Amino acid sequence: MSAVSWLPSLQCIRHGSKAATRHKKAMHFERQKILALTEYIAPKPTINETCMKPKVKAKDTDKENLLEKFQCSQLQAVIQQSKMLAVFQRNSIGAEDFLLLKHRLHKHEIYIKVFPNQVTRKALGQSHLQAMLPLFIGHTFLAVSPHAKAKELLQSVRSAPQIQLLGGCIENRLLSKQGFVDYSKLPSMESLQGQLVGTLTTLTAQTSNLLAHHSTRLCTILEQHGKEEGKETKAN
Repeated sequence: MSAVSWLPSLQCIRHGSKAATRHKKAMHFERQKILALTEYIAPKPTINETCMKPKVKAKDTDKENLLEKFQCSQLQAVIQQSKMLAVFQRNSIGAEDFLLLKHRLHKHEIYIKVFPNQVTRKALGQSHLQAMLPLFIGHTFLAVSPHAKAKELLQSVRSAPQIQLLGGCIENRLLSKQGFVDYSKLPSMESLQGQLVGTLTTLTAQTSNLLAHHSTRLCTILEQHGKEEGKETKAN
């Protein structure tokens, strides 16, 4: 009986890797030297790079700026003590002219206060004058006074055309530039009080005359009637 041979259905055949026939050749030494000599070298700037790059200051958000806090408290105290507060834009006025303007305003008890815009925005943002925040752009300063002296303020700054009035507040009422001009044309408080007293006196006198009119007329009629009766008695 012949032996029966058994063959597996799957066979693992191992194939060898392909022969590497394409290797990158090394560049010739002469060519390497030529490429190294002809390599582009960018020119160095005449100004040092450290001078061109702005220095970034590290902001410490945890620490509060004590100077800014102190200036905010000062500005809030000025706002509370002032009845008039005007915002001016400072253009190209010299230091001497600005000092003379300070002296002219000081004669009328009007004082100039200069604060950084970030301090002003922070202080006004916590008060009732939030609507004035758009005025503080660029070089600005404040003219404050414990009295409402808009007329004296406008007369003093008339000689300094380099500064421009932007707006302000008088007795907790926001005013534009034209509003300041209109307010300055109003009569003083003393004259208004005199006019009010005169009006009240006139009304009081008229009321007294109306109340006494009937009694005075009655007395006059009775007196005239008495005189006529006396004449008739003498005639009889």
